[in-house]
Amino acid sequence: MAAVANLTERLEGSIVVLEPFDEEHVEELWEAAQAAEIWTWLAHLNEREMFDKWLELTREAESSGEEGAFVTRDLRSGRIVGSSRYLNVRPADRVVEIGWTWLNPNAWRSGANVEAKLLMMRHAFETLECVRVEFKTDARNKRSRAALSAIPAKLEGVLRNHMTVPDVGLRDSAYFSVIDSEWPAVKDNLERRLARGGRPAQAPNLGGGLSLRYTNAIEDLDALEPVWNALQVHHAEITPELGPGTPPRPTADAWRIRRSKYERWLRDPDTFFVIAAANGNPVGYACVTIGMPYASWATGDRIAELETLSVLADQRGKGIGASLLEAVWQRLAEMSVEDMAITTTATNVNAHRFYERHDFSQRFAVYYGKSLGASQPR
Repeated sequence: MAAVANLTERLEGSIVVLEPFDEEHVEELWEAAQAAEIWTWLAHLNEREMFDKWLELTREAESSGEEGAFVTRDLRSGRIVGSSRYLNVRPADRVVEIGWTWLNPNAWRSGANVEAKLLMMRHAFETLECVRVEFKTDARNKRSRAALSAIPAKLEGVLRNHMTVPDVGLRDSAYFSVIDSEWPAVKDNLERRLARGGRPAQAPNLGGGLSLRYTNAIEDLDALEPVWNALQVHHAEITPELGPGTPPRPTADAWRIRRSKYERWLRDPDTFFVIAAANGNPVGYACVTIGMPYASWATGDRIAELETLSVLADQRGKGIGASLLEAVWQRLAEMSVEDMAITTTATNVNAHRFYERHDFSQRFAVYYGKSLGASQPR
């Protein structure tokens, strides 16, 4: 490995620049650390006492040459949005770990994490001449593990009862690594991801006074109720009763149940909506959740579910559904999710044709049944 004095230097990409940590960064880092959702699996740096202790440990580790910390600055806004570092530096073995990575939620899904990993790994392999770069994460942190697998870093195993993290407790740690012989392919993959979608997805322009936007804000749900109700009316027209004792559900009840699902899904930061609007009012929307693969045909570490795609009746035939679907695929490319599943009612022939025109194919049939005692008095 080259001299440890070269451990950190300014690393600039097209989305972020990584700057070696300096005292002038402290207050801006503190501001970036305020979102509570950052700290589910890490010590809570949004508490000043813990933040100051983290700074003290950072200074000590840098002084000893054991670590090299960066701040992550968004190039577009010029603001610091997070931090990452080299740690467990082993010059004799030519090994570093990349860790203590965190980003403000405003930088999630922006490509910042992908590009930061590319910049730090390129510096490690091509400047520091490392033969191995390693990562570790809480074994329960599915989002982090999926992101590391998408690099792709290789999962080497789980160390049980590995460490105690302040504010989190005792954890198992999942270890991943990339070695020098794998770096060319990993570098190509990260560059491809950035080229095709590592930057923020831009919803396609509909024209005609119509607009699309992405959101994962709960406060946007209220405006979607009429569009959801339109889907329920359509389903009632084309779908026979699902069985004895299954009367049509009032739209208000249907929306209450659906909204509660949306609120639950939105607890996962990967869940997103695409909303089509005319004059500021929603006329269509799509809702997508991301989860672990449940089918052998899924080619990645995560699979998307299109939970809802609905357009108001008087807006159908204007290409809004196709534009919503295109915007969904753009966001999924940004997230490196390659597969998406959709469920439609068996009698919704127009929906079947729509998805088949957009290169979906039927893989499964879903059957619905009722318990024999479900409609019996209790």
